[in-house]
Amino acid sequence: MSQARNEAITQETKKQIAEMEALGFYHTIELPNGEVLPGLLSVERLRNRLTQFAIPADLRGKRVLDIGAWDGFYTFEMERRGAHVVALDLFRNEKFLLARDLVKSKAEYVVGDICRLSSKDLGRFDIVLFFGVLYHLKHPLLALENVCSMTADTAYVESYVIDNPADLNAIPIMEFYERTELRGQFDNWVGPNVTCLLAMARTAGFAEVQFESVLSSRAHVTCRRKWSTTPGSDTAPEIICVENSISRDHSFSTTRDDYISIYFRSATPGIQCDDVYAEVGPYAVRPGEVVGVGVDGWLAVCKLPPGLDAQWHALRLRVRKSQWSNTVRVPVDVAVEDQGGTGSEQLEVNVVTDGKTWERGRIKVGAGSCLSLWARGVPDGCDVQEVLVLLNGMNLPAVYVSAADAKGFKQVNATLPSGLPPGKFKLRLECADNISAPVEVELIK
Repeated sequence: MSQARNEAITQETKKQIAEMEALGFYHTIELPNGEVLPGLLSVERLRNRLTQFAIPADLRGKRVLDIGAWDGFYTFEMERRGAHVVALDLFRNEKFLLARDLVKSKAEYVVGDICRLSSKDLGRFDIVLFFGVLYHLKHPLLALENVCSMTADTAYVESYVIDNPADLNAIPIMEFYERTELRGQFDNWVGPNVTCLLAMARTAGFAEVQFESVLSSRAHVTCRRKWSTTPGSDTAPEIICVENSISRDHSFSTTRDDYISIYFRSATPGIQCDDVYAEVGPYAVRPGEVVGVGVDGWLAVCKLPPGLDAQWHALRLRVRKSQWSNTVRVPVDVAVEDQGGTGSEQLEVNVVTDGKTWERGRIKVGAGSCLSLWARGVPDGCDVQEVLVLLNGMNLPAVYVSAADAKGFKQVNATLPSGLPPGKFKLRLECADNISAPVEVELIK
């Protein structure tokens, strides 16, 4: 490259730097030629924030979202580590765009409000950075839910907090600032304490929430969507029934704030929220409530994980050091319909009755609703956890399978979600990769 060309580039760079300095910077930006564009926050301070988290040094092949990118220091740092980065901010920041040109970044820039965006808008990311944004929002929990929906693996959250040092035994509280009470800024709306920040992250849908540190009234929290522990060898729990916690049926939607009630059996005593490891599709989910319901019976209530695709998802759980339970499929943003087909001749459903009144072909729905059927072709030695009753495609785990009678029929009992609507349904039995032909049953009030 000619000397004249070099001088021209240098002059253009100096002109851009002058323009940026005139605008004023919050982040200090390091340029490829070794020069530094000074900002209010030094490089050392910005890097120190990153050291509070275990963010990998090699992010090649990873997709990263930087929410509230501002001048772009973290965007450019994640890109330097090899990631494809999307920078999100509430308004078009010309300083970011100029800095992106100077550092020769290829980061994608999106203008939008995190309170109004989700995975349906931007997709999902291996890593999400959510630094210095939460306390600027009127709807912090909604924002955290949207952050969760866009996080495929881990989100790193940094926020102003009102306790420094942190008191991890404190009651979760959050201050609200109507005007400029926090540092004279009108857009500083909330100030949680650390336990409130952790509780909001769990409530938003993150399965594991780990407190890292507080520095200068800024808390650092790592939020994971997958379990970091592995199954043990203890006896697996048995899922009995799954239903929507509010509608009490088998309908789940990401457009609502849906919760899942999981009824299961486990001989493990004293089960609490931190003892239950549930998964729906690709995401782990921590219960918000666990209560005992009878002998060895338990109910875990979990938030439907944000960001699920519209399809049937496998649901399972384990308890403390147990193996995984049986798997039940739940529909998310899809209609519950009959699977169709003629079925296998190896499985035959003969009679279906109400599990309490024994009325044939008619099953009363409501609290404690259950059904009994008699089927031929269920293999001897087949574990009850391998048997499913399909009601218009809904997975109803068998809770009892009898021995065969003289004609080879076995009784299979299953529990129904209590809020199912009345009407006619197609019932099938699934076992050992075989599905029976459909039998019509009627649900009544």
